[in-house]
Amino acid sequence: MARSGDTLHMGADRLTFLATAADTDGAYLEVEVDYASAAHMPPAHYHPKQTELFRVQSGQINVRLEGTLHTYGAGAEFHIPPGVAHSMWNDGPERARMTWRVTPAYRTEQLFETLWGLAGEGRLRPDGTPFLQMPLLALGFRDEYRAVTGRPHAVDMALSTLLAPVGLACGYRPTYRPPQRAEQSRSAA
Repeated sequence: MARSGDTLHMGADRLTFLATAADTDGAYLEVEVDYASAAHMPPAHYHPKQTELFRVQSGQINVRLEGTLHTYGAGAEFHIPPGVAHSMWNDGPERARMTWRVTPAYRTEQLFETLWGLAGEGRLRPDGTPFLQMPLLALGFRDEYRAVTGRPHAVDMALSTLLAPVGLACGYRPTYRPPQRAEQSRSAA
C-alpha cells in the first residue's frame, strides 16, 4: 500500500504520492508527476466513476480529450470528468511537472503501482498494455480504469472474463508491485 512520499519510477518519469486514500478516508488521491519528453502518445483510456483535476506546475502537457488535442502550460488547471476518453504526454523540450487529484480514490494507488511497475520493467506491449495480464487488470480495476479498445465495454468484460483464467494459469495477477516497492514496504514494517 502506498504512503505519502512514496515515489514510483517509469524510466525517467516519476510519480510521488502526496495524499493517499488512507490520508483522505478515500475521498481522493493526489500525486505529483514529473514527465520527461516523450515521442509517443500513450493509450487512450477513461475513468468511469472518477474525476481528475490537473495543475501544471512547469513545462507543458498535451492532452487528447475525446479526439481533440489541448496543450496546457505552467499555471494551467484542467479537469477530466468521468467517462471522457483521454491520453496525455509531454512532447515539449523540457520536463513537465503537475499535480494530479483523482476523486474518489477507489483503488487508484494499486492501479498506479501496477501500471507504473509493469511499464518500468518493460513488461508492456508497444501499445502500453500487458497482454495476458490485461484481462485481469480490466476486471480488477474496472471502476478505476478502462482502456479505449473500440469495442463496447460489455464485450471487453466478456473477453476479459474468458481470458482471465489463462492469465492466472500463466502466473499473472490482477495487481503487481515492483520489487523495489515490495522491498521498501517490508523494510518499513
